[in-house]
Amino acid sequence: MKKTLRIITQIVFLALFALLFAKGRIQLWLAVFGSGALLSLVFSRFYCGWICPMNSLFRPLGWLYSKLGIKRLKTPGLMRHSVFRYAFLALFVVLMLITRKLGIDVHLPALLLVLSFLVTLFFEEALWHNNVCPYGTILNVAARKAVKSEKIDESACISCGKCRKVCPVHCIDMVADTKKLRIRTRDCVTCHACEAECPTRAISYR
Repeated sequence: MKKTLRIITQIVFLALFALLFAKGRIQLWLAVFGSGALLSLVFSRFYCGWICPMNSLFRPLGWLYSKLGIKRLKTPGLMRHSVFRYAFLALFVVLMLITRKLGIDVHLPALLLVLSFLVTLFFEEALWHNNVCPYGTILNVAARKAVKSEKIDESACISCGKCRKVCPVHCIDMVADTKKLRIRTRDCVTCHACEAECPTRAISYR
């Protein structure tokens, strides 16, 4: 039921994004993102998993690659440093300010959509979510102390690692002293893939 609801929600917001683009009002999408950023203080990065048009396009692409057995490149070591993600965010903000100052009609949200798709054609999704996406960087900060998020019940976790294998952003770590698994809320995009994969139902959004 949750998966069906999420897919319907993604389709609705993807259609809204396309409509705004067709009407030349794509900048209004920033209002949608702004609302998602504020709500992420409570509900973590649900915007990424349920609303983001970029992530909505990643799903069928990932399914196709899985069926065809196509392996994508891992995130380059240099780009894993947090400096890179903040530098890209700064670049995005500067470009947005410059184009507005010069009166240049550049649809930055649409350009990001195209860029994200091109990146994930060759690289794993984690590169975009964790290291490039300026929206993701903002949500990463906003969601760090979120009230609701995907959590693992350590008493039910059997450390099988199945959740780690399906996580598109590699945000599930092994706790050294307990050997149990834990989800990094700030990086989790609430796609619920881990929740669906867990054999003991130890993972839930709460």
